[in-house]
Parts: sequence; C-alpha cells; structure tokens
Amino acid sequence: MTGDPEFLTLCAAVLETLGLRLDAYRPTQLQRRLAAFRQRHGLRSNAELAARIRVDGELRDRLADFLTINVSEFFRNPDRFAELRNRFLPALLARKPALRVWSAGCSIGAEIYSVALLLRELAPGRNHDLLGTDIDPEVLRRAREGIYEATEMRGVPDRMRRAYFRPVEGGWEILPAIRSQVRFAQHDLLRDPYPRGWDLILCRNVVIYFTDEAKAEVWRQLAASLNEGGILFIGGSESLYGVQDTGLRYVAPCFYEKMPRSGLAP
Repeated sequence: MTGDPEFLTLCAAVLETLGLRLDAYRPTQLQRRLAAFRQRHGLRSNAELAARIRVDGELRDRLADFLTINVSEFFRNPDRFAELRNRFLPALLARKPALRVWSAGCSIGAEIYSVALLLRELAPGRNHDLLGTDIDPEVLRRAREGIYEATEMRGVPDRMRRAYFRPVEGGWEILPAIRSQVRFAQHDLLRDPYPRGWDLILCRNVVIYFTDEAKAEVWRQLAASLNEGGILFIGGSESLYGVQDTGLRYVAPCFYEKMPRSGLAP
C-alpha cells in the first residue's frame, strides 16, 4: 500500500491540506478506514479522494474528523478513573500542592474536565495547571464551550452532575468555575514539540491506529515530558510493552510511573 502511487498522492494531499501524516497510521487499518470513507462519499479511488479534498472544504473536514476518531466521554472506563482518584492523584498531591496535568489528544475535553472535577474534590481551593490538546480545532472549540450531550455525560455521577453542571438546550454545560481552570491548545503528537514538566499525562486511545514506530516515538516523547514520579495514563487497549528506554515502569493496568534517575539502569 505504501508504494501505491494513488496512496502517495493522497498522503501528499492530506499532509498539505490537513497537516496529518498518513504514513504514521497502521496500513491495514488505514486502508480499511479509507475504503469505508470513499464508499460513503461515492469516491472510486484514493486519487479521486485526494483531488476532492484539495477543493472541497466540507469533505476535507469530514475526512479530518474520520481520521482523528474524536470519541470521548466523562470518566471513560470508570474503574480506571477510580484508581486514578483513589491511588494516583492522592499520591501526587502528597508531594505537590498543585499539579500539572496534560490530556494529549483531549478531543472534546471530557477527559481533562474529569480530572478537574476529581482535583476539585480531592484538593479544593488549589490552582492546578490543566491543559488539553488536540490536532482538531473543531473539537477544541467544543471543549472550550463545555456543553455535552447525554451520551457523553453517562459516566458522571448524579451528585457531580448537580454540583458542577447546569442543564442547557441539547445537553449539559460544565460550570464556568470548572471551565476556567482548564486551558486548551492545538497540538500534533506526530509533528509538534512536546511541552515538558507534567505530573500526570493522559493519552488514552489516541495512538491505536499509529504504526508501531510512530506509537513508540509518542510514548518516548510523553515519558520525557513527565516529571520524575509522574504518571502516564493510557487506554485499555494500549501498552508500552517492547518500548525501550522510556524510564517508565508499569504500576497498574493503564498506568506507568516515571522512575527517578537513581532507579534507571546505567
């Protein structure tokens, strides 16, 4: 597939118009997803798709949404968030009064707002640095707006819903007091420099369609962005198995800790 001239033409068009690197996606899954997208929009080939996205802004936006897989909800995988609340956040807060938390590939912001709610209850009154980043400006707009549909809210306990949200047309709005604690920025994990100095990084179900090489590089960069003793929280279908020299150690399903330098092999 990677040597196919039509695919290379599409790669060039996607990189030029969307800034996405298709060569970083796993080829089998990508081929299947592109075929589904072409069929949905009545396009016969990758070359035809490449030509269309250069002139059709609406189709280009649909392809971006399709490729970046913006699926998110509050407290996704509740058992893992329970472990974050009961084990990892208290340990981090015992070391530092205010935490720096980065949700990489934050989509519509539900994940970083979930952490904001937990910190609000575990350490009220503290000013934490909470950042959500994503490649897609449209989902970042939604994240800043802070309005969520019922399906995106299904993991929010009723008590939290009453305390931190208000009903609006089409769903629920997170209160300004919570929204103001989180900042959002555009960031491409495959191209942009990584911000450093984080106590907790969440990157969950973001890299599942990346090639093994691209995935390993993302894990290494995220590990380098963590402070010593910091935690990387990944998706349930993901693993750092086989990724060397990260300085991370497995501590629980989906959780890895950045070891102090004294704990690293010479």
